[in-house]
Amino acid sequence: MSIELSLKDLTDAIEHLNQQEQKILLSKLLSLQKISLDDLALLKVAEPSFDFWDNPEDSIYDYL
Repeated sequence: MSIELSLKDLTDAIEHLNQQEQKILLSKLLSLQKISLDDLALLKVAEPSFDFWDNPEDSIYDYL
């Protein structure tokens, strides 16, 4: 038996979860992808180092 949900269905379901349930879901999703919360935090910390590419000249690469 398979269940097919659209991205909108999933988004709506996640929005109806309380904060604790959303944290549990995020943790489970990260473990399925083999990404730890520490790795996610490091990725977030590194984001500003790529800000210099956020300019009109480089915007052509946004859709690759």
